[in-house]
Amino acid sequence: MSDRSGFSSHLDQVRHKLRSQVPLIAHMGVDLVSWDGATVIVEAPLAPNLNTHGTAFGGSLYNVAAMTGWSAVHLTLMDAGHTPSVWVAKGEIEYRTPVRGTLRGFATVSDESRQQLIRAYEEKGRAKLTIDVVIREGDQDAVVLKAVYAAMVQDR
Repeated sequence: MSDRSGFSSHLDQVRHKLRSQVPLIAHMGVDLVSWDGATVIVEAPLAPNLNTHGTAFGGSLYNVAAMTGWSAVHLTLMDAGHTPSVWVAKGEIEYRTPVRGTLRGFATVSDESRQQLIRAYEEKGRAKLTIDVVIREGDQDAVVLKAVYAAMVQDR
């Protein structure tokens, strides 16, 4: 985690939101590990996410990847001073190799994407962003999710 102002508290807020409002997250052991203002890391232990082959269950991998991208969008908008409503609008996942350890998702929001997201959100009250999320097994990209996330101003 960065020591940049607000990042840690936003991470804690999003972590709490996921754990308290999405029961599956707690069951899977999903945790937001870090956020540095551009890259988010989300992970879950293998044990509660096993399939019949002793590797990570595909649905769990999708969930970790989806929550990684969701967190990146949510945190990006929070850092810009907003409290958005964010959801996955579309996702396409590729399972390349089995995951035999911690399910760890990585997503980075580029400076250009961040600016476009914030500008659209502030001008229209809604925005979309495509994010690539990767889950690695060793030094290989084991799972790749390309997802479109939508965000809009929350109803008060």
